[in-house]
Amino acid sequence: MIDKRLLDEDEVMQICFVTHDAEKSARWFADLTGKEMPPEGRAADPDEAQAIYDGQPARVGCTIRMFAFGNIDVEFLQPGPEKSAWRDLLEEKGPGCHHIAFRTRNLTKRNAYLEEKGHRLLQRGEFDGSHGRYAYYDTVKDLGVMVELLEFDKDKEPQGA
Repeated sequence: MIDKRLLDEDEVMQICFVTHDAEKSARWFADLTGKEMPPEGRAADPDEAQAIYDGQPARVGCTIRMFAFGNIDVEFLQPGPEKSAWRDLLEEKGPGCHHIAFRTRNLTKRNAYLEEKGHRLLQRGEFDGSHGRYAYYDTVKDLGVMVELLEFDKDKEPQGA
């Protein structure tokens, strides 16, 4: 039986903007908001990430700058040159909002729910540090951006049925 909900928590965890230059975009945002410039982050090493893109194993990379607010994180992401869900949207639409992210405790159930709704899994992988995973779904035609699900090992439900 498919779980008929997307949300485990009543909050948006993150909004992400894809850009050609994460550092430049983050400096602009820091100046605009008065927030301190966050350190550069990177995607997990390809062997650790075990990424899947368009149904196939992939070696994808990105750099990020993440601003933490009290209720949400704002991320600026610069994709590497290889094909990825990040690169695809940047090339198709230019810089702008890439995804909104929700935390989940059961990615298996939420994946089935989204795919049943017609939202194909585009890319997934493990976080840097192997403490969880991400998955991007094709919700662009309905929402204008992708939906990302984030599952953290510390609060993950058993993934059976």
